[in-house]
Amino acid sequence: MEKELEQFRQEVERQRAGRRGGSGPFPEALRAFAVRYVAYALEKGDTVKAVVERLGVSEPTLQAWRRGQTPGSKARRGEQRAAPLVPVVVHPRKEEGLRAATTFAVVSPQGWRVEGLGLEEAAQLLRRLAC
Repeated sequence: MEKELEQFRQEVERQRAGRRGGSGPFPEALRAFAVRYVAYALEKGDTVKAVVERLGVSEPTLQAWRRGQTPGSKARRGEQRAAPLVPVVVHPRKEEGLRAATTFAVVSPQGWRVEGLGLEEAAQLLRRLAC
């Protein structure tokens, strides 16, 4: 395992060579080795901090690999993952005395809001957004 660890470290350094802002995406084989190695080391009683130092990658990167995240599967820094839009069925209320809504608001998972739309306008907006 120590020989593989040294090969991993060399490959990490090779990946980082010539880059200003860190390395690019690591190949799947390297990520898989790191995940196997951390499991092996933790089983032996090592700490995550010690494993991170031996591997030469950051703890957040290693934790993301352990969760199965790949480059591009996580949101950019400061962004939250948007939940997909889901179909909604609106049923009229059966209660007496309540008037039907004449305007609607469309709210996105990112938080933007469009208010004051009629039913047809709201439907057109959702169609244009491919919902």
